[in-house]
Amino acid sequence: MKNHLFTFIFFAFIFNSYLYANNLMVKNSDEKIKKYYYYFNEETIWIDENDQVKDIAFDLIKEIKKDKILKPFLNKLFSLQKVENLLEHRDYINHETKVKLDILLTKTYDQYMNYLAKGFINWEKFVEELQKLEDESEIKAKWSKYEARKNYIKLLKYSMEKNDINYAIHQVNYTFPYAQDLEKEITRLEKIEENGGYTKIPQIITPLKKGNFYPHIDYIRKRLYESKDIDSTQCSKIIKNCQYYFDNKLFKAILNFQHRYGLIADGIIGKNTISKLNTPIKEKIKLLRVNLERMRWLPRNLGEKYILINIPAFKLKYFEEEKLHLKMNVIVGKKKHPTPIFSHKMSEIIVNPYWKIPQTIVKKEIIPKLVKDSNYLLEENIKVFGNWDVKSLEFDVSSVDWSMYLNNDLIGTPKEAPMRFIQAPGGSNPLGKVKFLFPNQYSVYMHDTPEKHYFRMNKKTFSHGCIRLEKPFELFENILTLNKDDIKVIKKFEESDYKLNKKIPIHIVYLTAWVENNKLQFRDDIYNYDEIHSRLLFESSF
Repeated sequence: MKNHLFTFIFFAFIFNSYLYANNLMVKNSDEKIKKYYYYFNEETIWIDENDQVKDIAFDLIKEIKKDKILKPFLNKLFSLQKVENLLEHRDYINHETKVKLDILLTKTYDQYMNYLAKGFINWEKFVEELQKLEDESEIKAKWSKYEARKNYIKLLKYSMEKNDINYAIHQVNYTFPYAQDLEKEITRLEKIEENGGYTKIPQIITPLKKGNFYPHIDYIRKRLYESKDIDSTQCSKIIKNCQYYFDNKLFKAILNFQHRYGLIADGIIGKNTISKLNTPIKEKIKLLRVNLERMRWLPRNLGEKYILINIPAFKLKYFEEEKLHLKMNVIVGKKKHPTPIFSHKMSEIIVNPYWKIPQTIVKKEIIPKLVKDSNYLLEENIKVFGNWDVKSLEFDVSSVDWSMYLNNDLIGTPKEAPMRFIQAPGGSNPLGKVKFLFPNQYSVYMHDTPEKHYFRMNKKTFSHGCIRLEKPFELFENILTLNKDDIKVIKKFEESDYKLNKKIPIHIVYLTAWVENNKLQFRDDIYNYDEIHSRLLFESSF
């Protein structure tokens, strides 16, 4: 016992002497590391009292090397080769070098936890890119990031007690439902890439249709087999030269592929389908890494009940206790008016809402229409008030010369009484019959729409930023129980407000790659965020 105590005291002395001799504990850049050792009583963390490296140190390096986002950058981000070399020769290095190894492992742990909790992309640079969009193109693109705010030092202490580094890692890493499936897909694609990648398909001149012979079909069948869109490369041998015949089995496989990529699913192999089939596998892996990175920007607790809206997929999903209860199409913001990416909580639902028309829409769209047609407000059931209260003073606009309001801000300046344009419920009111509110800094919400034909479009980018719902009353009924009086209110076009007893989290996300029903999905980058994030992740990170 005395020998152990002597060894421990001696090692602690060497440890502290090394720290102070190298001035590691007083440098500003190492203040965080200083806190680790203060919390651990100025003792080594990864090396035990018998001067042996703990198993958890090896586990840490193993977990870092498995990280699917950071894999291409590991050697540049961490001193892994140096750490692994010291670990490999741990039985032959002296006390001072082991202390150096201990500090190196602590720095590596802290750095990795920071990437897990906050993501890897330099957020300030991304915000600058968004500002550049606004300055150059007047596109007000907004994105909110959420971090896992945890005490890394305490988590390490608990992990040491449990001898399990994954305890700390799981406390800060993403919890998003699609994350682990996407990690597995990266592994699968990496194996295909190691074996030479996907079969390359020759370019076509005219679209390929079912029931015909084409020299491309043999290539296409092999390519679809590689991505699991078809179960074999065999064709119907009843038909001569069947390997070149576009049969029904291949037709169904093409439909499946087109669905996975968000293409128009018509079973016809056109240039768009060929382009997606020929996307280099390396580009796919990059895209999956970008989308995994985005999952580290999301709240770690999505909620017992929550709404998930994926902008590039034009889809809303409503979950209760991790089970999907409702799914529908949505219309999102145009590229010029992108729907912001953020999380919030729904607090109320308004049936038969008035539309309080934003001043920007009044200025850019309504005033020009009034100049051409002075009866436009009457036809659209829009009235003008002194403020946003429909019971406030109403303006008589029958004799207004609207041309004087073109290209200026007179509508809301102090020099003239401010005008607030409000459209009554019903008719052409763009909010339809129901509006879902989650008050936020971006002034967006979800709502019904009278323009149902837009939901049949493949690319559903038609709004000014708000989210239009294909099945608003199905969502309403999932959230609240309707009674006869509620139904009467709806039919009478009377505005009615329903406050929620328990707010429901809403997560608006931007995923262009994810896994659904065990199938890898891809969607077009409608706001060009993939291009920005890929550049920041792969080109500008070092």
